[in-house]
Amino acid sequence: MYAEANLHDTVEDAQVAAAVFIDGKPVNLAGGDVFEASTGTESTLLLNKGYYEGSYSSTLPTTGLSDIFMEVVHAPIEAREDRWYPVDLVNIDPGPGELVGTSATISFPPDVIVISPTEPVTLFSINDTIELTWVPAGMGDRMRALVSVECSDGLSFSRYGVSSEINDDDGYEVLNLSDIIFDSSAGSPLLDFISGTALVLLQDLLNELSAGNIDPDFVFKKTEANPAESNCDIRIFVQRLREGVFDDAFDSGSVTGGRSTEIQVKYSPAVLFSN
Repeated sequence: MYAEANLHDTVEDAQVAAAVFIDGKPVNLAGGDVFEASTGTESTLLLNKGYYEGSYSSTLPTTGLSDIFMEVVHAPIEAREDRWYPVDLVNIDPGPGELVGTSATISFPPDVIVISPTEPVTLFSINDTIELTWVPAGMGDRMRALVSVECSDGLSFSRYGVSSEINDDDGYEVLNLSDIIFDSSAGSPLLDFISGTALVLLQDLLNELSAGNIDPDFVFKKTEANPAESNCDIRIFVQRLREGVFDDAFDSGSVTGGRSTEIQVKYSPAVLFSN
């Protein structure tokens, strides 16, 4: 089981995503089975299909550091609203599947409080760096950056998302722009393109921040313009992550709660200004 929830500092609701894999392959929940996320006062079913097979997402009102309890439940009426079935099976409920009752608990770490940069940054070379400082929490949590990139050379566009691990929650990290922007003319990029539940979370968060105006596959890799030679808008979501707990029915996976804040960077390569 893979499950993640994230609380962004400018958004009231938590983004929640989950998926189950068997032998390394994502498995769609069948029949009336569905993920449910709940706190002590609120609950939601993950009825939105995620951005890859076997993933599901939703938003959940939550207060502060409230834990989220994730469980696979059997809710045949609600779960079937957006699922297609052959006409001879549409009224047949096979009953709870083998995953019903399996659960996980997601806990949230403290807020990410960035010290610098607090204003948008403009960089001119792919070899530039971003010096990031924040208030460390000192609680053994890990850090990560999820990055949304949109580039244009005036004729075509490129859009993609990357993930970058931050070594320690010690309050200081240097992010290399070359880990975010790549030169497509130099061959296959070696970036860590975002995937899994993190992809689903970032898509949902971008959609929330844009009031529903983001394409549903915005950070899927789509490369036409060469990012290294294009103007790029870069949104870096710095996350503090805390590991949760899933029950014994799952023999591997991860359950993670995160809190995030955003840093905005513009990339304007010097090649655009040369003769």
